[in-house]
Amino acid sequence: MIDLTDIHVDGPTGPLLRKTNFSIAAGERVGIVGESGSGKTLLALSMMGMVSDQLTVGGVINVEGRDMTSASEVDWRLLRARRLSMIFQEPMSALNPLRRVGDTVAAPLMRHQGYTREQARARALSLFEETGITEPERRLSQYPHQLSGGQRQRVLIALALACDPALLIADEPTSALDAEVALRITDLLVRLSRERDMALLFISHDLAAVSRTTERIIVMYGGDIMETGSTRTIMHASRHPYTKGLLAARPALSTLGKRRLPTIPGSVPPPQDLPRGCRFAGRCPVEMAHCATERPALILTSTGAAACHRHIADDSGGQ
Repeated sequence: MIDLTDIHVDGPTGPLLRKTNFSIAAGERVGIVGESGSGKTLLALSMMGMVSDQLTVGGVINVEGRDMTSASEVDWRLLRARRLSMIFQEPMSALNPLRRVGDTVAAPLMRHQGYTREQARARALSLFEETGITEPERRLSQYPHQLSGGQRQRVLIALALACDPALLIADEPTSALDAEVALRITDLLVRLSRERDMALLFISHDLAAVSRTTERIIVMYGGDIMETGSTRTIMHASRHPYTKGLLAARPALSTLGKRRLPTIPGSVPPPQDLPRGCRFAGRCPVEMAHCATERPALILTSTGAAACHRHIADDSGGQ
């Protein structure tokens, strides 16, 4: 469906996303996890052709067999309207506070699908019903501030689905929701992906939500891919020290209040201060001398791939 080859993004202070290869097939559900500043959203925006003009994008972007590397904004806009869609963070910010939510969902249908106002309203009502919005007909005439956080998120999902995209990118869709509502949203996204044979890219720092929603996980840090594999492998048999650190920091009911949660020392450095080699160098508990200066290759295994000098040394019997 989408293939990115050696995609990279450079900013005024240096590389923000290193040469990365990524693909997602029709109907596939893929998760991207990592701390804030890891490059998750930037990778998604590259796929959407929405990277800021202040940044430089390199590499090849292929969407359904079409090379979009040098495509114009007009071409990207048409593609985003009909094949690609994205749910942005913070629904209160993403929705126009001065516009009824029904009109917001109807607008792309009239603009890109040629619907009349009556047809667009009927379709918006159908989308509200499909996404589980309560009292859907009444909600059409309401403004964002009149809806709960969960209902606003469902409106954004309805908006993203309006033109039947082949790929839906959900960027932190549950971060502002309580646990019960977040669970319903993740279940909804999985159901919609299956029913529509729609590819889903789920971006989050919440490993529980990602594990529940996806079939494959990509772990990012400092604009680089650290590890990738099936969701089961990443959650139960991860190889990279960074992935292991993220998993160890998860709260569990069995240990809640009994011990202090482990943390990864330090914080993600700004782009200009990231190590030249492995981005995780300086915070890694098993770091070796050359980690900070030599970038590890993403080595394929029988269950996925990991970019770690220690992983390579251990597999080869070296030190």
